[in-house]
Formats: sequence, C-alpha cells, structure tokens
Amino acid sequence: MKYLSFLLIILFTMYSVDTHAQEEPKETKEERTLYVIKKTDGYEIYGYIIEDNGREILVETKSIGKIYINKTDLVEMSPVESEKVESAEYGNVNVGGPYSTRYYFTTNALTVKKHENYAMLHLYGPEVHFSLSDKLSLGVMTTWIASPFAIAGKYSLYSKGKTHLAVGSIIGSSGFIENGKAFGGLHWLTATKGNRKTNLSFSLGYGYINFGSALDIGEKYRFDKLYDQSVGSMAVDAVQEAVLGVNKEDINLYVNQFQDAVVLGISGITPVGKSSSFIFDSMVFFRKGEKVNYSDYKVTVEYIDSTHAQGPDVTETHTIEYGEISSSDMYATILFMPSMRFQQSHNKAIQVSLGGFININSDGLTTTPFPMVSWLRQF
Repeated sequence: MKYLSFLLIILFTMYSVDTHAQEEPKETKEERTLYVIKKTDGYEIYGYIIEDNGREILVETKSIGKIYINKTDLVEMSPVESEKVESAEYGNVNVGGPYSTRYYFTTNALTVKKHENYAMLHLYGPEVHFSLSDKLSLGVMTTWIASPFAIAGKYSLYSKGKTHLAVGSIIGSSGFIENGKAFGGLHWLTATKGNRKTNLSFSLGYGYINFGSALDIGEKYRFDKLYDQSVGSMAVDAVQEAVLGVNKEDINLYVNQFQDAVVLGISGITPVGKSSSFIFDSMVFFRKGEKVNYSDYKVTVEYIDSTHAQGPDVTETHTIEYGEISSSDMYATILFMPSMRFQQSHNKAIQVSLGGFININSDGLTTTPFPMVSWLRQF
C-alpha cells in the first residue's frame, strides 16, 4: 500500500510540474508588451522592456538584441497595438525619420509623424514642411528670390501594414514674376506598397497652369518661299507690305494661356547600404497640344520697278505660307529623377539626382538634363 501511495505522489508531482511548464510560456507571452521608444535624437526603437531601474531601461529588439537606453534620452514610450506586433516594420530600429515619406520631388503615401518637420534646400531654392498631425502635413516651396512659390499639402487616407493611401495638392503662383498673373496647381492620389525603408508608389493626378498671357506658338505668315525663288528685294517688300501692312504688325499666332494635363507617377526607394538608398522618381504629363499647319497662299502685288530707268509698273503673283492653329495628338512630358540619398544621421541627409526632362510633341523628341543636389534637415 505504501508503494502505491508513493507512486501516486510521484505521478501527481510530475503532472503538476508538467502543467506549470506548459502554462508558464503562455503567461510570459501575454505579459510581454512591445513598445515604440522615441529618443531625443529622433531615433525610434521597437522592442520589449526587460528591465527598468529608474535610471536606464534594458530593451530587447529583433534586429540588434538587448540595448541599454538612458532615461534622459527618452521622449516617449508607447505600447504597440497587438495586431501590428507581427508586422515587419516593428521590432527594429527605425531610421527613416521625416524623409521616409519623401522621394526627390514627389511623396509616398506613408503617414507623417507629428512634429517631424523638415527643410529641403535645393540649388534653386528652399522648401519647408510642417507635420501638423500624424496624417496631415503642410509646406512651402520657393526659389531664392521668393518667386515663384507654392503651398503643398498631404493627407493620409489609409495606412495599415504595408498598404498606404494618401492625397496631396500643390498650389503655386508666379509671385513677383509676371506680377503674379501666372498660377497653377497639381492634385493627386498616391498608393504605396511597402515600409519606410523599401516601397513603391503609383500616383494619378491632374495638373494645370495659367501663364498669365497668351502663348506664342508660331508665325501667321512665312515668307521663306519668296527667298527660295530668288525673288527681288522690291517684290519681297511689296508682298510683305501687302500682307502685313506698312507697320509690319506682330504676325505671331497665340493660343490659350491655360494649359492642363493628366499626370501619372511611378516612384520607389530601396536601401543600397547601411546609410544610403536608391530613389527612382518620375512623373509623366499627358496633354492635348496645338500646332500650326501651313499651306500655300497666293499674293498678287503691284509695284514700280525702280531698277529700270522709266520705272514701269509691275504686277506679280507670289506664293507665301499661311498658318492656321489646329489641335494635335497627345503630347507627353516626362520628368525622371534617379537619385541617391545619403543618410548622415537621423535628422540630416543629402540627395544627388541625375534627372532630366523628355518632351515629346509634333516636332519630335527633345531632352533636357536637370541634375540636382539637395540637403535635408529635420527641425
């Protein structure tokens, strides 16, 4: 009987130990809370707080293991929502900062963070952006002579996991140039897939500009054929006077000062080193354009031929060209800016771009290089 009792005691003890061993990890898992820890230098660290001795905390992260942080270096510690704990964005050191929402010219749909204001200094001028909340930012863009200038805004509509959606607008004026008569705007919707280090964005928008005055796109009359036919100077003068009048008034053709376009954008960023990233930024503007079609135009003139002694009257018919404005096929202007960003610290970076324009119209294709260097600073 005593052996049976001894055996029951052993079995009960083993069952208790086994039950405790199975339940302990569950309790530990439930007690562990993931925190986002914001430091005074701008860094954000995601991890579990292992120890807090009042002077410093011990944090366990996924990427760099356990680290000690002085409490004097802390700004805020906030628990991460439970459904986001398994996201790839959490559990690591975030060095994206305010620039993680920016490519070179365009922005992605990632949410901004309140008080992460930044300035971007270009060779042509500065721009400053203020983060008013975790969803809304407003900025000012201009040149070193304060003209033209623009106001830019971005609002986050949706952000969950690696899917983000935002809207944005830029409204600008020519300022001192053209006495402020010229103005324009660009409004867009952006969808972004990815995190703050690696992402890809697609944008669709509408842009417009009013130049403040009509645009000169060509001459109403062309007299090239007179010279091709080796017509005498007196005949040329007579034809021009008959067509243009004595004062030779402006013969240029003008089109509406208002131009608009549909805009498509494809942009992305990916790390290429510990502190550098490759950026591809592009925008394509599609618009209907106008062109000048020229056709032969007969002009009959009478003039006195002074090259002869008696100066006989001469009547002649000559051919010039007459231009008319007509709508052309769709034009396209492509802005592409492959760039490198070098992160010098969390609140400081420099960008180098080898960008340019490609313009496609009825005259063919033209390209214009537009290299740029910019400095980014958080404040």
